[in-house]
Amino acid sequence: MERRDLVIAGTGHASGGLYNLVKLSGNGKLYGDIDCLELQVQGNAAVEGSVKANMVHIAGKGHVAGGMECEWMKVSGSVRIGEHVQCQEATVRGHGEVKGSWTAETVRVHGELTIGGDCSAERMEVEGHFTVGGLLNAGYIEVKLLGPSRAKEIGGETIVIKRQGRSLLKKWFFPAELTVDVIEGDSVHLEHTTAKMVRGNRVMIGPGCSIERVEYRNELECDEEAKIGTVEKG
Repeated sequence: MERRDLVIAGTGHASGGLYNLVKLSGNGKLYGDIDCLELQVQGNAAVEGSVKANMVHIAGKGHVAGGMECEWMKVSGSVRIGEHVQCQEATVRGHGEVKGSWTAETVRVHGELTIGGDCSAERMEVEGHFTVGGLLNAGYIEVKLLGPSRAKEIGGETIVIKRQGRSLLKKWFFPAELTVDVIEGDSVHLEHTTAKMVRGNRVMIGPGCSIERVEYRNELECDEEAKIGTVEKG
């Protein structure tokens, strides 16, 4: 079946299907699943189905009722996805919400990210705050906290959690700290983190941390302000 372009400028709607370029400028709504080479949203768009694309660029507000599968995704604004996400590289500047799990090679977030299930990536970079309902697993994880963040478990080779500079308003009402049950990695550097268990080869527990139990194999460094319960070398 030949691919054709779909362009909606202003307010309009169309059916899902096989497309080349899908461009929605203004208020657009698509009914059904979309399979396209490129999806561009400028304004407010909703897809009552799933999206499969090579490139997805959302500037404004996008809502996908189903899942999303793409090679490259860039969001400037907000996106809400009702099921799972699978992509090679994603950049979110603003707000991203995924009801299911997220699988990617690289995820970069400047703002807020909420994932209902697990998040698996080769590289995860966050400057802002996040919530992961399940396991956050990546080869390299770097988080610059700008607000309250939470995950059930975090695992990876290199894990770096630090606090970014904040305004007084955020300091008083939205503390930049991470709450997690278990963190496990090869090299672990934590600041302003509350956890039940931290396990790694090389572990650095920095200021603002409250850790119930630490297990390390090679090196352990603890800030004098950190609160640590049990420590075991194994």
